Amino acid sequence: MLNRQRIILSILEYAGGKATHTEVTKWAFLVRKETASKGGSAFYQFVPYKYGPYSFCLFQEIAALARDGYVSESKHSWAVTAAGAQASRKLDPGVRIDVAGIVRSHRGERRNDLIQYVYERYPAFTVNSEVRRLEQRPIAECAVFTAGYEGLLVDGFLNGLIRAGIQRLIDVRNNPVSRRYGFHKTTLARLCGKLGIKYVHFPELGIGSDQRQGLDEPGARQSLLDAYERTTLPAQRESIARVGALMLEMPSVLVCMEACHTECHRSRLARAVSAAAGLKTYHLELTP
Repeated sequence: MLNRQRIILSILEYAGGKATHTEVTKWAFLVRKETASKGGSAFYQFVPYKYGPYSFCLFQEIAALARDGYVSESKHSWAVTAAGAQASRKLDPGVRIDVAGIVRSHRGERRNDLIQYVYERYPAFTVNSEVRRLEQRPIAECAVFTAGYEGLLVDGFLNGLIRAGIQRLIDVRNNPVSRRYGFHKTTLARLCGKLGIKYVHFPELGIGSDQRQGLDEPGARQSLLDAYERTTLPAQRESIARVGALMLEMPSVLVCMEACHTECHRSRLARAVSAAAGLKTYHLELTP
């Protein structure tokens, strides 16, 4: 069990065994934002959604906790089971103290008061709210943006794109699968749709997995990228032109896995798209 899952169980335990979906989500957000531990380095990340900060990963993992008997779920709330309470106590004591402090500070608040507290302190997370928008969603000027999701949960990644003013995600992975929740093509497209981000996939602009073997050898990665630039890009001028047209239409981002653009084919692709569209290139460095 992941430590972040134990934190959710601890939230429920300190809440008296049961809490609503809204309470758990907002308290978890406040653990990240307002405690010394921030829930740990791998804690949930958040994205602005219908009622403020939200975590698709959190809901995905609570469903797994329910399946495994650590929580039970009713229509709008979760309750911790005896097995869940026992698992929660294996959490680091310092983090448990942080969790207890957040729950103690906000337990008993009316739902609207809790939402208002979060909204007023973190207005950037209201840009997609159906309740009240305290900030407008940013829109970037058109350019050739690139981004990698390595090291991020899907919520943190998508939040970074929203903060950067991106309106379309252009997936340039040849085979867009991932063991990390949210980055498989179908899931990523669905989550983008929920957040008002268009999704499009250009597999022909990626590098096949059969070519990505042995990249830890000195110089192997750059040799692969050089070959990609020398052979794949000239053969895909039509797709590059189509991507350039999309970049001119609305702020869009070329997405692949690697965090560092110089280690990823998207840097070479961006150069070609920039030349085709006459746009500047910006490599985004996203944080949760």
